[in-house]
Amino acid sequence: MFTGDNSGDVHRTGLFGALEFDAVERPDGVVDITAGVGNPVPILVIFAILVLQFALIQIVFRRLKQRREHLLQGMRDRGADNVPAR
Repeated sequence: MFTGDNSGDVHRTGLFGALEFDAVERPDGVVDITAGVGNPVPILVIFAILVLQFALIQIVFRRLKQRREHLLQGMRDRGADNVPAR
């Protein structure tokens, strides 16, 4: 974002247009730099996808723990000797 091959005004975007960066050279030689959010939709979509992934991972983990406990309980009921503790 901060590098440019050309001199003068620079306008760059990133993260699918969500982030904007502007560098404007004033007549006295000073460069004004601004950065901000141009379009919040891509950020919200990425956030929603991450939350969904974490929720699915948590659901799968809980089901696997329940399945493990069910299998261990079955081993205990049959009287197996080397059943791991909870």
